[in-house]
Amino acid sequence: MSTIEFRVLGRLEVHTDGGTIALGSAKQRNLLAVLLLHPGRTVPIRRLIQTLWGDEPPLSAVANLRTYANRLRGALPAQRIAGRASGYEIQLRQGELDLHVFTERAGTGRAAFARGDYAAAVRHLGEALSACRGAVLEDLADNEALAGSIAPVEELRLSVTEDHLDARLRLGEHREVVAPLREFVAEHPLRERPWAHLMTALYRSGDPAGALAVYTDCRRVLADRLGLEPSPDLAALHRSMLDRDPRLTAASPAPVTTVPDPETSAPRELPVRCRAFGGRAGEAARLASLLAGPEGTGPKAAVVHGPCGIGKSALVLEVAHRAGPRFPGGQLYVDLGVDGPASRVSLRLLRHLGVPASDIPWRPDEAAAVLRSHLSHRAVLLVLDGATESAALRALIPATGSCAVLITSRSPLMLDGAEHLALGRLSEKDGREVLGRVAGRSRVDEEPGAAAEIVRYCHGIPAALRIAGTILANRPTRPLSWLARRLAPEESRLDELGFGGESVRALYSSAFQPIEAGQDPLAASAFRLLGRPGFEVCRTARAAAVLDICPLKAEAALDRLVDLGLAEWGDEDTYRLPPLMRLFSTELGAVVPAQRSALAW
Repeated sequence: MSTIEFRVLGRLEVHTDGGTIALGSAKQRNLLAVLLLHPGRTVPIRRLIQTLWGDEPPLSAVANLRTYANRLRGALPAQRIAGRASGYEIQLRQGELDLHVFTERAGTGRAAFARGDYAAAVRHLGEALSACRGAVLEDLADNEALAGSIAPVEELRLSVTEDHLDARLRLGEHREVVAPLREFVAEHPLRERPWAHLMTALYRSGDPAGALAVYTDCRRVLADRLGLEPSPDLAALHRSMLDRDPRLTAASPAPVTTVPDPETSAPRELPVRCRAFGGRAGEAARLASLLAGPEGTGPKAAVVHGPCGIGKSALVLEVAHRAGPRFPGGQLYVDLGVDGPASRVSLRLLRHLGVPASDIPWRPDEAAAVLRSHLSHRAVLLVLDGATESAALRALIPATGSCAVLITSRSPLMLDGAEHLALGRLSEKDGREVLGRVAGRSRVDEEPGAAAEIVRYCHGIPAALRIAGTILANRPTRPLSWLARRLAPEESRLDELGFGGESVRALYSSAFQPIEAGQDPLAASAFRLLGRPGFEVCRTARAAAVLDICPLKAEAALDRLVDLGLAEWGDEDTYRLPPLMRLFSTELGAVVPAQRSALAW
């Protein structure tokens, strides 16, 4: 098997045993770049279009994007680019992406630094930096749409470089680090930490005048470019040098370990695990790996998105419960559908973190700033269930610290630096596991054929399987074949999938209600259209003709349904409803304009 190496730490390059792969046009290179910056995640179509064309994409953007993706598939071995319902994803193996190698070694080095093992820190951080050939995607730096994805990776590269120089300084390599520090501050003059390191290196090398001159240079640069004075820490270092403080030449003190708050004082707000959770082993492992990732890379965040009833909350709560001990600062839970918009959630979270009411600002933006400050120095796991808006969520997440945020949403969100995990329907095997957890594993094992039929009639939707399992659990003398027969007729299937006040119909109605209430009438009409006979698979042009709107508006309405988890993309330019969702749409009735005949298409 030939090896392949993807490189983003420097120019974008792909290498195999046969040499460097030609990646084609600038658009194709930008497409590959954004996929590599989000490895293993599905990048939404709209975000890819924004990256390639900015705010004014052509009408053929979706078709052109597919063309670029297909060309990259042809250029790369082993079909690495996969098309998903909502976008595209690049699939990588261990060690194939230089960014993965870098972050793994950097995490090991930072852990050694934190425990005071500076020799190990120098070794591992040096190995991490050896993977860097320059700034992140330096040949694509002029693409403003990529800047948000590049920035956190570039910040990590720079901070790891600072850690490496700091560790060498602590080992006594004062003279050896002067030259690389001078080069670093020349390239990044607004970063104060390397200025401090350079001052210390010169002072310990017997050049206090040079150290004081460096402070003067730093002060001038900050004043000229930012209109600011040096930070209090840098000014204090300068005063210590003026006073010839003997501590400046002493060995570096051991790192201070912060003792977490007593366990009894930390909030524990996670709801109970979902009894019917099953399957999702790969997805759970992926989220668990994120939460267990190396420290020092900033807060960890993941967005789990997918249609209603697909099991987003069950997955997130399962992972959150398992990872709870990693977050001694507490676990906070917010149901955004109940507790109000994310813009006001910060007020509630501050109270639950024990902040006195007198110290909580009444304005949501100010409260969010205080919340970020509190989370930045505490290992807290925050679960935000049912998110709909990106901007307010970004205001809640701190830029530094050891907290983690798990978010569920029906549609993808624009949160740079967050993992994005799209959930799909369960396989027959995983569906049987969910059914067995509720109805009883022995009953499922005794009637495997009937169990498979129930999973098929529920179309692998966890919410539907949970209801079916509950029906069986409350009718212990009924065989599974009894429920399979009742679910077989499509016209009554939604009637059967309900129990104890919960039903698939009610679930879908709550998802459809916002656009039905007038927020997006074109999307509501498109949804009803896809439920009509003969529209099981519908092209944009056909929908535009029946709805009597231009193709661009029809595509936007259909894409809106996909974003909300109400519809799916098919092959090429087609859309369809998931089977149970289609039954719900058919019930609503196809009340749409029909000035033109659909048969013409």
